[in-house]
Amino acid sequence: MGEELKLNAGPGSLRRRVLDAARALLEESGAEGLHLRTIAARVGNGVASLYHHFADKHALLAALAIEGWEELTRAIDQAMASGKFPHRIDAASRAFLTFIHRNPQLYALMQTEQALAANDAVRAAERAAFATFQTSFEGDDRVPAERVEEVSLTIWVLGRGIASAVLMQGEDDPGAAGRLVAKVISGFAFLLSPRFAD
Repeated sequence: MGEELKLNAGPGSLRRRVLDAARALLEESGAEGLHLRTIAARVGNGVASLYHHFADKHALLAALAIEGWEELTRAIDQAMASGKFPHRIDAASRAFLTFIHRNPQLYALMQTEQALAANDAVRAAERAAFATFQTSFEGDDRVPAERVEEVSLTIWVLGRGIASAVLMQGEDDPGAAGRLVAKVISGFAFLLSPRFAD
């Protein structure tokens, strides 16, 4: 994250409270529900005060996306270091899919918001997250060294479709999204089994 995005981001700062309120609204009603006036009302400040921290709504969305990518990167690192999984790929994939499951609207914003497509800081944060994810495939005998980049990229891109599928599960069956994630993890393991090697 650039220094300008980190400035005044402490736990009690207005910037931090705005980001927390925006993220809560995002999960409640999606990106369409993010309006600066609504966010300002939720934190108890006027709209003008938000412009001291964010140039406009796009800057706020970018800050949310960057935090999302950084959070995902940390989750992947922690899962790989946990020792709870037989393969680092399993750990990274579980962290990736769990993040999507727990933060569906945030992940949708990170991936699909057109306004962020050309934002260098957002793209850099995504590249860093992918680089961390890719390291989980290194040294796994199920993935030849020369295929690490393409296999990890394939699973990374599949995450977009998985996020959409998770969002479509709805709230009628609270366990549906979790079961979907478990099935996808199992599918990844199957596809990575030696029988698929050339």
